[in-house]
Amino acid sequence: MSVLSRRGATKTVKLSKAAAMKKCKYEHYIDGYLLDKLKPEDQAEFEEHYFICPHCFAKLDQQSEIVQILRKEGVLETPGEGCEHAPRPAPWWRRLLARLGLRR
Repeated sequence: MSVLSRRGATKTVKLSKAAAMKKCKYEHYIDGYLLDKLKPEDQAEFEEHYFICPHCFAKLDQQSEIVQILRKEGVLETPGEGCEHAPRPAPWWRRLLARLGLRR
């Protein structure tokens, strides 16, 4: 069971395993949406879609929890305004491995 809200509306969805496993052509938008990296027109298109698509809704709900945990732990950072020219940080998974002492 998952609960996700959009624009003041709340939706609760109970998905079967078959529905959760089904692929959707919008699935590739999920990561960009959660990281605020979609173009405005793509973001609007995805927002209209995910609330009616059980697959995208479930994936977004699941991945948003992961992103929240990574941000809380400081593993995943959201760049602010004016960071376009800042050096690119190491991938989050490398920083995580380093923090765990497992870096190669």
